[in-house]
Amino acid sequence: MKKPIVILALIVTFFTSHSQNESYKDVLLEYMEVQGSLDSFNNSIDQMSQMMGGQIEADKLKPIMDEMFLSLVDALVPVYKNHLSIQDLKDGIEMYKTPIGKKIAQKTPLITQETMNVSMQWGMEFSSKIQELMQK
Repeated sequence: MKKPIVILALIVTFFTSHSQNESYKDVLLEYMEVQGSLDSFNNSIDQMSQMMGGQIEADKLKPIMDEMFLSLVDALVPVYKNHLSIQDLKDGIEMYKTPIGKKIAQKTPLITQETMNVSMQWGMEFSSKIQELMQK
């Protein structure tokens, strides 16, 4: 009698945990969409495709992109879960749906690109100063 109860409890635990993960994943996907991460991912794929000289046809690339993106999201779920609750994600989604949230999502890729350029320049200047100190 105890065995069926234990097995039933394990099955319920597995499906409850699985559905919670799926729910978190669904909310994370929505968060990434309103935040602009999905657009950034698509832009990165487009840039990689262009760097390869368009050697891969779009109809062959799309299924791989979809598969790899879902695999990335699966890998990111535990990372996000370590730092943000599902309610945090839902609150973030609501924030990104506001006018300022939409603006932030729209401008973040541009800010990131410009920040990288500025940071690289700053890093070279910092490196030069450190080298000067080392030579003294």
